[in-house]
Amino acid sequence: MQQPARPLALPAADAATRSQVVAALARPRMANDYSETVMTLVLSIRLMAAAMRSNMDPVVELTRRLNSLTAAKSVLDLARACSQAWPENVAVNRPCCHALSPDEAVFADMASASLAADRDAFSAVLDGLVRRERHDGLYAAMTRAVASVA
Repeated sequence: MQQPARPLALPAADAATRSQVVAALARPRMANDYSETVMTLVLSIRLMAAAMRSNMDPVVELTRRLNSLTAAKSVLDLARACSQAWPENVAVNRPCCHALSPDEAVFADMASASLAADRDAFSAVLDGLVRRERHDGLYAAMTRAVASVA
């Protein structure tokens, strides 16, 4: 039986290329791959999640850590926007973990693009994960959060 034409399909990769791609996907992203501002945001999201799991007020905990009620509020607003747009529950690592979860890596890439004011790169990070009509709201929330923790 003949296969239908697939003009947009990627060409078949050799075994070495496939194994390199699989190895790269299996390797978690690390905190030192990102700027201090980006990691402050990711750690703030981790602290917020830890506070919520411990039945503590995340505003109080984030304000204490970030030394700013405005920054704490903007991180919570970002988390709220992401929870409404994300296709499933967000997975975050413990605050002490150096490796980033896949969701945290997306947040870090979003924050890096926002910090660089690169709207196209921001959308490229979210393409295929979040519906396109939600990108603008997430970009606005991320821009406010990054500015407040910088």
